[in-house]
Amino acid sequence: MFGLFPQYPRMAAVIHATCGVSSPADLWKQHKEVEDYIHETLAEWRKLELDVLLCPMLGPAYSFNYTGKLNSALSYTALYNVLNFPVGVVPVTEVTAEDEDELKHYRGNFGDVWDKLFVKAIRGGVGLPIAVQCVALPWQEEMCLRLMREVEELCAKNKRSNTHH
Repeated sequence: MFGLFPQYPRMAAVIHATCGVSSPADLWKQHKEVEDYIHETLAEWRKLELDVLLCPMLGPAYSFNYTGKLNSALSYTALYNVLNFPVGVVPVTEVTAEDEDELKHYRGNFGDVWDKLFVKAIRGGVGLPIAVQCVALPWQEEMCLRLMREVEELCAKNKRSNTHH
């Protein structure tokens, strides 16, 4: 891990944060921290009176050869796995030729190996789906499915109205 730090600081930080367990006591401490985080998140959702949440995925689908190489995509989905919230993914549009052209100017946020690999992974993606996540509270899978249906219907309606103009 320390060898990764100078060359890949973001990767080293992720590994340290997720694998920093060296004993059963540390593991139980980590489980307690996760439980506390879940309860804090639930309390915040209730305070904000949220039933569901619509949020991004990590850009378009990757080209086939890159799907296993970019685990940074987990940053958009792992949170809800930790929280044990039901999530569904709905495609809402596709990569366009204009999107592909804009990719020439994309530099990423960190300029590191992951940002460069991300560009390679999505290059040539015209026609690939771009999706959103629909998230609900634990044991509220029906709410998640309902939001997914609403998003699908809205996208279909927008697509129909755009083709008629």
